[in-house]
This record gives sequence, C-alpha cells and structure tokens, in this order.
Amino acid sequence: MSSIFSSARARWALRAVGCAALVFLLLLAAGRWLVPVVLKSQLEQRGSQQLGRAVTIRQVDFKPWSLELELHDLAVANAEGEGAQLHIKRIYIDAALQSLVRLAPVLDALRVEEPVFRWAQTSPGRYDIDDVIERLAEGRGNPAPESAQAPARLALYNLTVSGGVVDYEDRVAGQRQSLRDVSLAVPFLSTLPVHREVKVNPRLAFEWNGSPFETTAEATPFAADRRADVRLQVQHFDLAPFTPYLPASLPLRVQSGRLDVDLKVAFEQAATPSVAISGVASVKDAKLLDLQGREVAAFDAVHVRVRDLQPLQRHVHLDAVEGLGVHVELRRGADGALDLPRAPAADRPGEPSAGVLAQSAEKADGSTATRVGEPWRIEVDSASLRQASVGWTDQAAGGARWQARGVNVSSSAIAWPLKKPLQLQAEAEVSGDTAPGQAARLTLAGQATASSASAAVSLRGLPLELASPYLQAHLRPRVSGAVDADLGLAWNGSTWLAKLARLSARDVAVSCGAQTAACAATLAEAGMSRAAPRRLADWRSLTVEDAWVRPGEREVRIGRLTWAEPRVHVSRDAEGRWAFQDWLAPSPVAAKEAPAPAAPGDRPWTVTLSESTIEGGAVAFRDAAAVRPVAVDLSSLQVRLRDFTPLAMAAPSAPPAPSALSLSARVGAGRFEPGRLAYEGTLRAAPLQLQGRVQASHLPLQALEPYVADQLNVRIARAEGGFSGDLSVSQTERGTSVTARGDATLDELRVRGTEASDGASASDTTASVGGARRNDLLRWKSLGLHGVDLAVSPGRPLALQVQETALTDFFARVVLQENGRVNLQEAFRPQTPNAPPAAPAARETTAAGPATGGDGGSAQGPVLAFGPITLSGGSVQFSDRFVKPNYSADLTELAGRLSAFSSVTQGAGGEVPMADLELRGKAEGTATVEISGKVNPLAQPLALDIRGRMRDLDLPALSPYSVKYAGHGIERGKLTMDVNYRVLPNGELTASNRLVLRQLVFGEAVEGAPASLPVRLAVALLADRNGVIDVDLPISGSLNDPQFSLGSVIWKVLGNLIVKAVTSPFALLTGGFGGSEELDKVEFQPGSAVLQSPAQARLDTVAKALADRPALSLTVVGEAALEAERNGWKRERLQDLVASEKRRAAAQAGQDTGQLGPVTEAEYLPLLREAYRRADITKPRNLVGMAKDVPQQEMESLLLANIAVPQDAMRQLAIARGVAVRDYLAAQSIATDRLFLGAPRPTASGDGWTPHAELRLGRR
Repeated sequence: MSSIFSSARARWALRAVGCAALVFLLLLAAGRWLVPVVLKSQLEQRGSQQLGRAVTIRQVDFKPWSLELELHDLAVANAEGEGAQLHIKRIYIDAALQSLVRLAPVLDALRVEEPVFRWAQTSPGRYDIDDVIERLAEGRGNPAPESAQAPARLALYNLTVSGGVVDYEDRVAGQRQSLRDVSLAVPFLSTLPVHREVKVNPRLAFEWNGSPFETTAEATPFAADRRADVRLQVQHFDLAPFTPYLPASLPLRVQSGRLDVDLKVAFEQAATPSVAISGVASVKDAKLLDLQGREVAAFDAVHVRVRDLQPLQRHVHLDAVEGLGVHVELRRGADGALDLPRAPAADRPGEPSAGVLAQSAEKADGSTATRVGEPWRIEVDSASLRQASVGWTDQAAGGARWQARGVNVSSSAIAWPLKKPLQLQAEAEVSGDTAPGQAARLTLAGQATASSASAAVSLRGLPLELASPYLQAHLRPRVSGAVDADLGLAWNGSTWLAKLARLSARDVAVSCGAQTAACAATLAEAGMSRAAPRRLADWRSLTVEDAWVRPGEREVRIGRLTWAEPRVHVSRDAEGRWAFQDWLAPSPVAAKEAPAPAAPGDRPWTVTLSESTIEGGAVAFRDAAAVRPVAVDLSSLQVRLRDFTPLAMAAPSAPPAPSALSLSARVGAGRFEPGRLAYEGTLRAAPLQLQGRVQASHLPLQALEPYVADQLNVRIARAEGGFSGDLSVSQTERGTSVTARGDATLDELRVRGTEASDGASASDTTASVGGARRNDLLRWKSLGLHGVDLAVSPGRPLALQVQETALTDFFARVVLQENGRVNLQEAFRPQTPNAPPAAPAARETTAAGPATGGDGGSAQGPVLAFGPITLSGGSVQFSDRFVKPNYSADLTELAGRLSAFSSVTQGAGGEVPMADLELRGKAEGTATVEISGKVNPLAQPLALDIRGRMRDLDLPALSPYSVKYAGHGIERGKLTMDVNYRVLPNGELTASNRLVLRQLVFGEAVEGAPASLPVRLAVALLADRNGVIDVDLPISGSLNDPQFSLGSVIWKVLGNLIVKAVTSPFALLTGGFGGSEELDKVEFQPGSAVLQSPAQARLDTVAKALADRPALSLTVVGEAALEAERNGWKRERLQDLVASEKRRAAAQAGQDTGQLGPVTEAEYLPLLREAYRRADITKPRNLVGMAKDVPQQEMESLLLANIAVPQDAMRQLAIARGVAVRDYLAAQSIATDRLFLGAPRPTASGDGWTPHAELRLGRR
C-alpha cells in the first residue's frame, strides 16, 4: 500500500513538475513573442501621448530566459511629422535576476547604439522641441521639494552610448553645429545604500565640428558629500562658428580661433561647497574683429596653465600665462579720440546688469552671498609674451602708422593684492611707415607693489621720422635723425620721480619737405660744407645726461647738456619775415581755449642746467630786410655754461646767482678771413647781468652796416673791429647799464662814399691816391684806441674817455663844399624830427650841443674826452669846391698830431677848447703841403681856424685833367697856393685863397680830346709880362646865410678858367629836366614784358630828351634771367591761361573776343577753376577717384607746378621787352630810324639784378 502510495506521489510530483515546466515554457514562449508585441504597442502609444509626437519602433526582441531586451530603430517624429527628430538604431538592456532580490532594477548592461538627434532654433529663443519640453513639464506637475526627493533605487552596470550624432541648426544665426561619434561609458552607477560610497568613473567623448572632446570623471554622486573629479579634454575646437552666439553688446567678433582644453575640475558638495579647477587651456590661431570688420587682435597661441582656480572662494592661482605671436591693433580717429571697439548704442541697454547676474548666481548657489563682498585673490607665477606685435594707426595725424614688432614681455611674482614686488621685463622693435628700413630697440625692466613702482627704460635708434605725421601739423620741414635714451621712472605713493641717465638725438637734420616747392634759407645756400641741398639745420648730436624731473617739487635738473656741431641758417626776407616762421604750419582757425590759470599755491617750475656745452657750432645769418642784404657767418662756436637757471624769477631781495659762461667763435663775412670772439665771465638771466672779459679781433663790422645805412650817406665796405678788456652789462628797474674798459681797435676800414657824401662829381672820383679805390671816402690800416673807458647808465649821459689814439696808413677824400662844410660832416644823414622845425639857430644849438659845466656835463649830450691822436702814413685827396674854379690836390706822406680835446665846455662863455693841429705831407708827389691851426671835431656848431700852404706844384702832372676838360695838355708851369679858413661858432666864415701860376704853357690841341677850349688866348689875357697868373679870392659871409660878396678877381678868373664837368649822357638828360633818377634802365615785373606806370614815366622823360636832341639815337637791349624770373614767367602764363578761358567762354557765348577787357577780380576765381578743371594734370582725388575741389591757392600751385619753361623763353622775353620799349617811344613821335633793337641778353641773375631793358645813347 505504502509503495503504491509512494508511487502515486511520485507520479503526481512528476506531473506537477511537468506542469510547472509546461507553464514555464508557456510563459517563456509568451514572453518571447507576446512581450515584444505588447511592449512595442505600449511604448509607441504612451510615448506618442507623452511627447505629442509619433513614436515608432521597428522591432522589439525579448529573451525571458536571460532577461535581455532589444529595441530596434526607435524614432520620434519631428513637429512636421516628415522626419525623425530622434532615431536610435538599437537599445540593448540586460536585466539581472538580482532585481528580484534587491527589489530594484539591477541592469548588467545598457547599450544605446547610433542615436541620432536633430533639433533647430526656429526663431530667437524658440526651438522645434519646445512643444515636447512643455508637454513633459506639464506631465511632471509640481515637483516635490528637493529635500523630500530621494534618488530612485537602481543599480546600473556597463552603460554605453556609441556612434551618437547630434545635429543642431540655428536658422536665426544661419549656423550648424554637429556632434559626431558621441560615446558615453559609465561602468557602474548605483543608488543602492550598499553602493553609495562606490566611485563612478564615467567617460564622455565626441567630435564637435570635427574637434575631439573627451571628458572623464571619478565621482560618488549619491554619497553624502557628492564628490566628483572631472577631466575635460578638447582639441582644435573651432570658435568661429560661435560668433553669432556672442552677446550683441560685445564689441568684438571672433573671425577665427581654435580651443584646446585639458582641465581637471573637482567638485565637493559639503557644508562649504567647493569647486577646484586645474589644467591647461589654449587658444590658437585666433583673430578678433570689431563691428566694422577691422582687425583688433590676433595671436598664434595663448596658453594658460591653471594650478588652482576656486571661483567660489574667489581665488586664482596660475602657473603661467604665455602668449605667442600676439598682435594688437590700436587706432585713433580723426577727431583725436582713441578708437576702441564699442558696441552699438542700441544694444547696450539690453545687456544684463551686474545686479541681475549676481541675483542669478545667488539663486544658483546660496553661498555666493557670503562671498560677494570678498576681493579676489590672484596669483600668477609667470606671464610672458613672445614675438608679439602692436600696430598703431592715427588718423588724427594724417594716417600715421607705427609698428612694434618682436615684443617680448615677461613678468613674475604677479599677485593681487600685491604682497611682494611684481617683476616685469619687456623688449620690442619700433618702426613706422615714415622711416622705412629703420627700427628702434626698446627695452624695459621694472617692478611694482601696491604703493610703489620703478622702471628702467632703454631706447636705441628711434628714427625721428616717426614723429613726422605729428609734427607736420605744427612744423613744415621734415625732421630726420635717431634718438637713444636711458631713463628711469619711480613712483612712491603720491611722489613721482624721473631720471634721464642719457638722452641723445644724433645725426639730426631739418630739411624742406618733398611737398615744398621752394626751399629757402638752406645750409647749402649759406655755403656750408657737406650740406644736403634742402637741409635747413642739422647737428651731429644733442645729448642730455644725468637729468632729474620731480613733478611734485616742480623741479627739473639737468646734469649735462651737450650740443655737438649744430648748424643753422637764420634768414629774414625783404618783407621782414624770418625763415623759421615758414617752418611753422598755419594753425587751423578755431577758438582757442584759454589756458587754465595756475593754482594760487602752485610754485613755478625751476630748471637748472648744471653744465651746458655747444661744440663746433655754426650759424649762417642772412637778412634781406635791411637796406642791403646782411650776411654773417659764425663758425667754431664753443659755449660752456654752468649752473644756469633760465626760468628763475628775479626777486629784489634774493636774485639768482650768476652762471659761469665761456664763449668763443669765429665771425666771418664775405671773402675776408674770419675774426675771433671770446668771452669769459658770468651770466644771469633775470635780472640780466653779464660781467666778464672779452677778447675780440678782426670782427667784420661792415656786415652790420646795412642796419644803419639809412642814417649814413656813405657805405662801409670793410671794418674789422676788436676789443680786449672788461665788459659789464646789468639790468635794473631804471634800465640797462653798460661799462667797458680796455683797448679797442678798428682795422682795415673802407668807407666808400656816394655822390651825396663824397662831395665830388663823377669826374672827381677818377683820381686815386696810394692805391685807394676811386670811390673810397675813408680808409685806414689800423686805428687803435688805448685806455677806453665807456659808461652808459640810465638817467646819465654817455661817458667815453680814450687815453690815446693812433691812426696809421690812412686815406681820406676831403671836400670843402660850396656851403663851406667838409664832406665828412655829411657822412651822417640828418634826423627828421617829429616836432615842427624850429629856427635854424635854435635848432643848431639844441640838436647836438656840447656838454656844459665843469662837472662833466648834463644829460643833454654825451661826455667825450680824447687824449692825443697821432697820424702816420696818410694820404688825402683834397678838393676845394668853395671857391671858383675848383681845385684838387692829392696829399701823400701825411703825418701829424692832434692834441687832446673833449666835449666839455670851459669858461663863462661855455666855449669848447680847441686842439692844436699839425699836419705835413706832399701834394701830387712834388709839392710840399703844410696844414696847421686849431680845431675841435666835437664842437657844435663847427669852429676852426686852419691855414694851408702848398709850394711849387708842377702843373704838367695835371696835364690829363687839362686835356680832358680843355682839350690841351700842359707843357710847363708851377702852382703855388695859400688858403686860410676861419669859421666862428656863430657860423661866420672868412676865407682867403691865393693862386699863383708861373710860366703856364699849354700845348697843341689834342686830337680826339673830349673838348677843345681856347686856352692859349686865356693864358695870354691872364698872364703878366713875367708869365705869372695871380688869382686872389677874398671871401666872407655866414654859413647860416651864405650870401657871399665876390671881388672883381672872381669875374677875371671865371672869364679865363673854364671848367666843364663831363657826365654820362643820361645824367645830363636828368639834369636837363630837373630830375635825379637814372634813365638808362627800364624795369619790368618778373616774367612780364608789359610796361608799368613808373617805366612809362621814365620813357616819357627819355622821349622828351630825344625830341630836343635830334642828333641822338637810342638802342634798346632787353634782358631776362631764368632763375630770377622762372616763377614770374609761370605766373604770367597762368594769367594767360585764365584770360584764354575768358576768351573761350566769350566765343561760346557768341561775343566778340576782340572787345574783351582784362580779367577782373570777380571773374578770376571761376575762370581759374575752369582752367584747372580742363588742365591735364595730376589732381587730388577723393575716395571714389573724382577730382576734389581745392582752394584757389592750391589750384594755382598745381597749375604753376605743371607749367614748363621753354628753353628759349628768356630770349623771347628779352626781345619782347625791347620791342615794348621801342614801340612806346615810337608812339611818342620818335622816328623809328633813331630807335634800334640790340641783341637780347638772357643772363644769370645776380645780387641786385632786376628785370629790365637797357638804353644806350649814340650819335646818328
């Protein structure tokens, strides 16, 4: 029974097992085939409901025996339903049986293969997946508070995503972003309590627009501290496509750039959250543009090595910041403002404010509020720039362009706040477009703390041409040269200090710019050697050493200033305009701001020059504003000045100490050997004080004569001055005082007279004595003044005392004129008083009255005192025109003495004492001459008592004069003459003249002599039986009213002695019509052949003279000079061009061009503009290539520059001038057979040459 029962139970057990197996098999079969169908249906249905998009799955596979599930071709349709928004090739899930034990999902594997996600921005802020996001947000409802949420229980092993693709299309910005080969690997992730401390090591990698990204991490995301370590690696990430996503308010745009990142980020969510970042970030091949598309910055690479970046703790520690090939472009606009990149004004209001950003940060992390007030702490171990460059473009300076290349900057110990000195070193090469091929080397080294800083700067070879664009607004000439400098800067709190160890400007030249057509006052014009044709000034070096600038103390101290070999041409034109005034560019017409007044407490700046030196200087001085051009050359200029304070203000109680000054130079003028000038003494600028010893010799004083030429009737052709002694000049409130003590010389004097000063006619100047030039009025070899004592003080008369005077080897032409005055008295032109003229006697007494009183005189006149004057080796050409007929005598071998005299009056009558005069010599080399008497050259009015004797003058020596004036030579005869002149202080003149001619015999008439007079008959009538002609001329009268009574002897002499002055034909013409001008030249304007009114007036005079003298003929010779008339000729052609435009316009209007008048002022500018428009020349053009409208002056300059002067222009101009003169005279009824044209004479212009035609008289 029991066995039966056991057997039964076994059968039932087998049946049960079989049934269970059958059920299990049925379940497996159901799971194998039913689960995929149900799951596919539910996923598609519920997914479509949740997302609002069609969700489709091509196939679902499930293996119930291994709990493996596969989804194939999962797709979520896009909003239009025409394609897939999301497509996943395969999803594989391998569930573990532990899920039943853990009561939580435990997945051994989760693989997502080839997911493809496409999304797009359709409008600003709107995306094509917004509807899905909104439906998911609505389905989620209100989430529970974060504190009440617990992470879902799960355990996930081997999560992988492979072959992923993400495509993003930004239809607003027109950009596409693509992620390829997206892969994600999470080996393990669990929220189960037993696994919360297990570290998770996820890995994410993809290619973003072709740039590989890789991120690895190690974290415990579900532990209490939530620690994580993330590593982010990015290679060659292109930044340019992300430019449209930058804020519109950002003034920069990224044109190119690649990002490389290898960063480690450590997170910890503890009581005090922390984020720590370390690693390396690099940007390569970047270029930044401003909103106008101009390059702002570019660099080959910027590397940042981060040691520790803790943004929540506001701490940055960088190992190094390195820039390679960085280029920065700086610009300044035409308005002078720095042209920095700026966002459009319309975009700036839309920028999020700092407050909004701070509030967002606080919401994201409540701990930020505790840190927002703390300062950042920044540490950088080293920072550097290598092979950087900086470009500078300045439109305010005419488009100036500078470049700094090879910029290398290194710095260390950078920290903020600064706790220890920051070190900085930099170097660069600076160049510019205005100095091609030249570059300056700049180096800098310094350090800085929060309260102090110092820097040392070195500059080598900076071309001054770089400053040309900035100088051209103020300076027309071009400056070239190079600057070297070594300087230091220091700052400590509010105190600044600058030290210039050395500054040198070498090989500096100031030259006319290329745009300057006319270049005047050049060194080459002044005859300086090795001077470029257009150079105005230059120097070898200008060096400043050991200079200090203390702005706080308003003090500048220069240890040494050395100026080596400066050369400059100082020039003034005939209008009185200095050449350097043309150096200055005209300032724009604009309202000038008044300078800010100095603060009441500000003290003036002080400048101290410890030592200033000029070595080997040269100055060429030219002045055309004087009566005649002045030319003086200074060479070998040496100046040394010590302890000079040029800005020191004069304080009555404590004037600044004088500075030691030494000076030496050679002074030259013309072809003579230069003189020497030296000074050794002191100088004070304010108040002026000069005190020292002067050594001067052979100074060319004649060069300064044109400045006083309007006060002289003579011309000083040569005068070499010298002085050896002490000189003192001081300035006080009352005026300037001058004292000089020493010896003075005046050597090699040449004074040449004019007709007004020499008292002789042209015929008189033919005689010469001792080799003197025929127009020399006064000359000597040496004049020595020994023991000179000169004093000039305000409120006191000039005082001059000379102990001894010696004059050697002198010559003088002395003429006693018809008015009884000696010609030398007429050397100075009388001053024209402003007051109405007084009576002659009163005027003569007060104008130059002598000093009175025994105390040295009053302030009305100078106090002059001269010791003995000795004369030797002299000669005088003496002419007496006071008596009739005139006579002349050449006096040689003169020697004599004049005793002491002065201007101080003596006695109750106030008379000036007379000096004794003794003079001996020879007349005409044969007759003895003695002159004696009393005279005082300082007496005013003139007072003298002189007797002259000449014995046995052989007359045949004067035969040339008798032939010239009488037509007969003198064969024999002697002359004896006694004269006596006495002039009293009241102007009364008494003169006696006795001439005795013995055995005067004239020869036969000389054939071809200019004149032939009946001299033999005159001699027969005048001579007595002994052959003696005795002429006595007693004369008396007053110089104030010269009405002389002449005896019968005068008429007897006038009847027998005939004197004919032969002058030039035109001088005769002028005298005949009461004029005094020269008529042998007719002047024209440069480049013109049109007669002006003054020229016509002269020709009227000539025509009248020719009409009265029919035996005369006239030859006209025109002259022209290319160099002097080039600009004038061009100007005339320009006027012709304007006139032709007027004729062309009249012809087009149908007018008679022959009736047109000259171009008026109102017509000139429109006609000039039309001529300019039609001219085929190079013209300034605008940006589109059209010719710009330019001012009248510029149009004229451009047209004149393009007018060429033909080779025979000057010859034709000379002919035209001759024709103009001839035709004008013919129009005045002068027969044409009396008028001739001479060969034209194109010539080279010289000193004093003016455009003219020459007139030559002849006999018919």
